[in-house]
Amino acid sequence: MHPTIVSHIVSPLLERMLGRKTFANLKELETTQWWPHDQIREMQVHKLGRLLSIVQANCPYYSSLFADLGLNLKEDDPFSLLPRLPLLGKTQIRANLEAMTNHNTPGGPIQFNTGGSTGEPLVFYSDRRRIGYDKAARLLTHNWFNAAPGEREVYLWGSPVEIRAQDHLKRIRDHITNEILLEAFNLSPESMQRYLARIHSFDPVSIFGYPSSLAKFAEYCESEGKRFEGRNLKVVFVTGESLVAGQKETLQRFFKVRVANCYGSRDGGFIAHECPHGQMHLFDQNIIAEIVDLNGQPVSCGQDGEIVITHLDAWATPLLRYRTGDRGRLLSTRCECGRGMQLLGEISGRQTDHLLATNGSMQHALSVIYVIRELKTVRQYQVHQYANLNIDVLIVPEHGFGIDDRQHIEKGIKKQLGSTIDVKVAMVDSISVEKSGKFRHVISEAINPYSKKTHVSDRKEDAA
Repeated sequence: MHPTIVSHIVSPLLERMLGRKTFANLKELETTQWWPHDQIREMQVHKLGRLLSIVQANCPYYSSLFADLGLNLKEDDPFSLLPRLPLLGKTQIRANLEAMTNHNTPGGPIQFNTGGSTGEPLVFYSDRRRIGYDKAARLLTHNWFNAAPGEREVYLWGSPVEIRAQDHLKRIRDHITNEILLEAFNLSPESMQRYLARIHSFDPVSIFGYPSSLAKFAEYCESEGKRFEGRNLKVVFVTGESLVAGQKETLQRFFKVRVANCYGSRDGGFIAHECPHGQMHLFDQNIIAEIVDLNGQPVSCGQDGEIVITHLDAWATPLLRYRTGDRGRLLSTRCECGRGMQLLGEISGRQTDHLLATNGSMQHALSVIYVIRELKTVRQYQVHQYANLNIDVLIVPEHGFGIDDRQHIEKGIKKQLGSTIDVKVAMVDSISVEKSGKFRHVISEAINPYSKKTHVSDRKEDAA
């Protein structure tokens, strides 16, 4: 379908039918991105004050917390109140989800779950307002690179649920929304050959996906002497993981366009995005970002620390001072592009390894994460694949974890990676972090057949 029809008729109509003001939010962001930062700060003060009033009135957890802390929402400046709140982690959310949830949010709360980059599953609630603002932010950043709403876009992405949805609605997706979804989980030589042919045929304006999956796709194509022949591609958007050294160069070399990095999460929302000048802009209109030290205290601008987020438009399960587990730093400089949004320095610690199946295909780590994260009896987990392809799974259990859960994990991983792989599930009291302080939910030592880098270690008992 013609992009103009999708952009001006189809997509706005679908968003209105879903009860979201996405395109009205987009117009707002198109204006406010150019405001001076002081003016954006005034907008944050107003939205934060409104959010605090909503959670006090509708969320028993927060109303009790505010009372215990002696917060006076009517008299105190919202920005003076925020640092007085304790940092919020997944443990507190899981223990207090019902009391933290605003069931009076317009349209009602919508259940979401996540467990991706932290290895710690979480159920929370989103709402139409937050989804609309997050989607509007994404549309705005596409405009930064002349990839307007309605233009053809390929996703190398997807959960099993999303892939099944594509199977049933393929014609609608391809011909009405101008989007196609390619599975990122199973990157076999056969699938990557099909993907390249399909991308060439579709000739997208933008490509969106995990940087590790896109880089491996590009590496494979280059190893086979295949060139990218798209005529209309303008940009490759990457998100979901850290864009590590070498990946950006690989993608730019193969696709011959700019690569733009996006930082966000299912729980934290749309947080920051790279502009054409190469700077990461925080979406200050929608979120408040803090950088804190190990004691939870704010650090100076330019100093590294943990990124803590307050989403100003998340009214269902309000996340006030939410710990992302990621590290970064705020910059005091302003971007040459002229936007008034703060700049976020290099983000560290969001790398997802790929796993190797017995048939030689590379599978995105989320293919096994989805096997585990739906289990309510799992508090935390870590998956470790060795060079011989065998898998160790460490589980910090919740009450009730038993043999059925263990078998579910073993069978699910074997289904994804191969029935001959030895999968060992072990229950532990805790899982250690790396020296950097970052938790890795998947560690892979298997050989990437399309990369020169190899690993040689096996499980200790297998090497003996």
